[in-house]
Amino acid sequence: MTDTAVAPVRQDPAPELGPAMRVLPPRWAKAVTALFHTNGNRTKALRIAGYKGKPNSMFVMASRIFADDRVRAAVKEVASQQIDIAEPEMLAATLAIIRDIKEPARDRLRAVSMIWDRANPVITKHKLEVEHHLSTDERDMQHYRALQRLGAPQEAFINRFGHAGIARVQALIAIEDAKHRTAGAIDADYEDVSDE
Repeated sequence: MTDTAVAPVRQDPAPELGPAMRVLPPRWAKAVTALFHTNGNRTKALRIAGYKGKPNSMFVMASRIFADDRVRAAVKEVASQQIDIAEPEMLAATLAIIRDIKEPARDRLRAVSMIWDRANPVITKHKLEVEHHLSTDERDMQHYRALQRLGAPQEAFINRFGHAGIARVQALIAIEDAKHRTAGAIDADYEDVSDE
């Protein structure tokens, strides 16, 4: 008896469908794939997918199926995959134009520009600076309130504003507080009294 081990047959994995193609019924998915083999002929794509009917009914059916949002999303998904797959071929064609000295200079420069612009995209940077300037009075009121919140002693107020300055800042704060109280009174609800 001889040991003849049979090597397992290795199979390539099946291509995985994208999310838009996976949600379609099988014949619709087949029709979407066939659409790219028929150069966009929708009725031919349906016939390849297994649909049968008279030409007019096939045309109506193709219009309905390919107008469905799910099918449109699947067509867009497959088209994007096809473009990705075709990129090496597009690059080779563009490089052939660049390297062919018989091509007009404008075509060669356009080909160079296409590759250059995609390899080195233009980056636009914006710098936005926002500055808020406080008036001296606003700054003094903020400092006064901050010292109050900290529970600072009276000497801290005198050191910051001086003897005469404390009264000035207190007057500014009183005016601002009065404005806020007036604004609050205006916003109050009023009862509508009408003559009957």
